[in-house]
Amino acid sequence: MKISIADSRSDAKSLARLFQNSISAAYISHSELQGPRAVRADEWVANVKDVFFHEISERLKEPRQSFPSGQNWKGIIEVHDGDALVGLAFVTLSHDAAVPYGIIEDIVVDKSRRSGGLGEQIMRWIFAQMEAAGIRRQFLESGIGNESAHHLFERLGFKTVSVVMMRDG
Repeated sequence: MKISIADSRSDAKSLARLFQNSISAAYISHSELQGPRAVRADEWVANVKDVFFHEISERLKEPRQSFPSGQNWKGIIEVHDGDALVGLAFVTLSHDAAVPYGIIEDIVVDKSRRSGGLGEQIMRWIFAQMEAAGIRRQFLESGIGNESAHHLFERLGFKTVSVVMMRDG
């Protein structure tokens, strides 16, 4: 298994395809609803693969070997098992807050590889990279129905710190 930072040499189309093929509507959380990804809490936009491709391409600007220390940064993590792409994560670092933090915005594991510990392995790799970059606080969000992911996040020490509500009127 090879976990690394995706960069300008990475295949944005393959990353977007894995993202689209590995998620269900249970994955949708408020950030998908606030952006171009979802139209309702249970419905992705019709062109979600194109949306993922655009978002990923924006983050693959330059070669990078490690998370930057002391800098804000948005990147993609890619996970390969041999030649097969089996996971990805969107990560953001912010040093602008009173306590610098990282956000694991998205973590996606190929459907055929779930429940085998790969999600936890990816998360622990991200934590180690964040720690090396001076980040000790992490945030994430998850769709309300994504219970298997919630169990993983809780096992890794995440706690609920807020509740997000939405009203369509």
